[in-house]
Amino acid sequence: MATKLKPVREGFTMIEMLITLLIVSSILVLVMVGSQRFSRSSLQTERAFWESFDGYWKQALYEAQYHGRSTDISIEKGSPIVFRTAQKEKSLALPRSIHPDQSEKLSIRSDGTTSPRTVIFKSDIDQRIYRLVIQMGWGVYHVDREKA
Repeated sequence: MATKLKPVREGFTMIEMLITLLIVSSILVLVMVGSQRFSRSSLQTERAFWESFDGYWKQALYEAQYHGRSTDISIEKGSPIVFRTAQKEKSLALPRSIHPDQSEKLSIRSDGTTSPRTVIFKSDIDQRIYRLVIQMGWGVYHVDREKA
């Protein structure tokens, strides 16, 4: 008596393949959407930081020009940026995504002048680089943003 053997199935059926592709593509979409939300909120945080930095800088220039008080600015890795005059000290926290390339000491003299200097900050978002370029003279600076 001859018995019929069932053929051995090799590989996936079309339904199994479609289900697998659906699951994998769903996971990828969720990961991509989540990372975009993180980067958008982080970019907004970085923009808000630079606006706050501008306000602190302008306050230090005001103190120098109208009250004759110099301001020392300390930028150190892992610490907030500190604006220090003889009478008060203000701290500006760096966002978690921004890191200074190296520690720097800046100064706005009592007559409102500054020395030229470039301070480099690196961002974890798209490996952006921010260059804080302080021009010689009356406390003028600008921030260049570029992708690495």
